[in-house]
Amino acid sequence: MTHSTKTLFWVIAECVLVFVLLSLPGDEFSDHTSWISKIMALPFADKVVHMGLFGSLALSLFFHFEMLTDTRYKTTRAKAIALIICILYGIGMEYYQKYYVPSRGFDVLDMLADAIGALCALPLFELLGKKLLKKL
Repeated sequence: MTHSTKTLFWVIAECVLVFVLLSLPGDEFSDHTSWISKIMALPFADKVVHMGLFGSLALSLFFHFEMLTDTRYKTTRAKAIALIICILYGIGMEYYQKYYVPSRGFDVLDMLADAIGALCALPLFELLGKKLLKKL
């Protein structure tokens, strides 16, 4: 199995993970006895989760693009397209939550957290990702 195939599976797994976690009904976290509900009760915990999910998704796309043999995927333009994909996915998930997930709604701040998470992944990839890729 090639590295690009492995990273493609990573991207798909990230997309599924984001979809599943953002599809949980809002009342899943209302039980104040579970450890996750206690964490989610902290200020801005929801936004940190959104940033982490979409930052991780963006990182998976950056790594996947770097593993492809076509040099067009290793450009700044390709990274910008990856960021746009992540941001649009975040916006789409907010609409999905509003209309299809019980006890969840449309939150512009969640979309902003999604975008910030994806954008923060770029300098992280430039600093650490390139070093990791050299080891492969």
